[in-house]
Amino acid sequence: MHIMKQPLSTKILISCLVVATGLALFYAIKSNSLNKQLTEQLASQQEVQQEMEEYRSLIAVDSLLVAGEYEDALNASKEKFVETKDWKNNANLRIALAQKFMDLERNIEQVSQPSQPQETVDSLTVAEAPSPKEIRYVDSLRFALEKSKIRMARMERRLSQKSLGRYLTFKSSKGSEIHYVGQVKNNKAHGHGIALFNTGSRYEGEWNNNQRHGEGTFHWPDGEYYVGEYKNDRRDGQGTYYWSNGEKFVGLWEQDKRTGEGVFYGKDGKVVAKGIWESDELVQAHKP
Repeated sequence: MHIMKQPLSTKILISCLVVATGLALFYAIKSNSLNKQLTEQLASQQEVQQEMEEYRSLIAVDSLLVAGEYEDALNASKEKFVETKDWKNNANLRIALAQKFMDLERNIEQVSQPSQPQETVDSLTVAEAPSPKEIRYVDSLRFALEKSKIRMARMERRLSQKSLGRYLTFKSSKGSEIHYVGQVKNNKAHGHGIALFNTGSRYEGEWNNNQRHGEGTFHWPDGEYYVGEYKNDRRDGQGTYYWSNGEKFVGLWEQDKRTGEGVFYGKDGKVVAKGIWESDELVQAHKP
């Protein structure tokens, strides 16, 4: 039986369709992965923003208490915290303190008025003096205030680092196409960001001038990954490389190769080799 050969143009068309389908599938998977990471990062950002707002409100009330603005502190506490379940205990304590000091201040002013008849003064119901516990709390507000401000500053830095930033596409130093979402400077990846490579790999960490630079984590499609330092887009400095079979290397790197002190662990977690490495080779072994 004679089998008729397909024309060359038909083969080319089929090949193009296969390639196009493969590319469409690849970018669909990559897009879903990127969307998932963006959603998680946005949720983290919103959580930090909410916590920062709550701390700002607490600091504002504490500042009023320290300044002796008890009525303003009372109103601010009721307005900001009365319906916030997570902060109810903090709110109740501040409301009670503000009310007690406000009543005490008002009664002291009444007692000190010289034109007031003695019998009226004697009949005044003087507010109960604050307890030693409450006095100690007010005395410690300044310290707590400074501590809260420091914590809020740290949270602001964290929020800045986790900022979604912008979306870029560019080539890596090795020629791979990169889809990047993160902080940008002069239209280049700079700061904290997430990147997906057209090879299927992904990186999250610090960037400088479109290059991995600083602390970061890089994942390969086969399950292997590296956590550590980068310099000029290469593994450089202290880092740990994890193989998918459970083995790992912990030590120094230079230009993507193990160079310097390092330890290689087997899949059972026991030391297999340790010593000095050079260009991925163990050149001086030490006893485990």
